[in-house]
Amino acid sequence: MNCKEVQRQLVPYINGELQEKAEEEFVRHVRHCPDCYEELEVYATVFAGIRQLDGAEEKIDYRTLVEDTLENSEEDAKDERFFALYSFLLKTAATASLFYMIVRLFF
Repeated sequence: MNCKEVQRQLVPYINGELQEKAEEEFVRHVRHCPDCYEELEVYATVFAGIRQLDGAEEKIDYRTLVEDTLENSEEDAKDERFFALYSFLLKTAATASLFYMIVRLFF
């Protein structure tokens, strides 16, 4: 992902509208690009300020706003990979068990 793509995806990222893979690429790029990180800070601060003006009662720590958001995205990505692996292993174990029962039944 390049800087132009990140800039196009700033608002969808802040609104939580990016697909998992796009979000991972977005976060990876922002983590390594100081310009895009700074741009995300500006957008996130503006959006958080607007939410507070609209009456949101949540307290926002503007100093850690972007870092917290990026960390949450990274944790979500790790969780998704874990659950995908867990699901695969569970299905594999179920298939192996079924195969074993069929073999024992007929042989």
